[in-house]
Amino acid sequence: MQPGDPSDVIDIGDADMDGLLRFDGLIVGAPTWNTGSDEMRSMTDWDDKLDSIRELSLKGKPVAVFGLGDSCGYGDYFWDAIEELHDAFESAGGKMIGYVSPEGYDFTDSKSVRDGRFLGLPLDATNEDDLTEDRVKAWTKQLASEGMIAQK
Repeated sequence: MQPGDPSDVIDIGDADMDGLLRFDGLIVGAPTWNTGSDEMRSMTDWDDKLDSIRELSLKGKPVAVFGLGDSCGYGDYFWDAIEELHDAFESAGGKMIGYVSPEGYDFTDSKSVRDGRFLGLPLDATNEDDLTEDRVKAWTKQLASEGMIAQK
């Protein structure tokens, strides 16, 4: 699948990495499955694309990351895969936006917390599903205020 409409949802396994350059901004997400690992933390097609992402030239294109995790069952590794995505897109020149305060989250540790903030939006549908809708609404407003292009 190639990017076309700016609101396209593209499965990363089907994505042409150079095709991502056609978008004005990117919102990307992944789960954390390979807990405790130093790499390949999502156990998805993202793991095979990270090197290709680093080779892109995003030139300040806004990129926001969200992730899915289980803060209680895997509280020591909550949302770790998102650090990998964040760092890959940042090394490609992406303007990383959408950082979130860890206040209100129940977890022990996460590689995705840097300088006191999550590197994007963590979501926990297992334990905090009742908070997801409000978190997503607040985050999308934040993304618009930080330069993510809003589509009509």
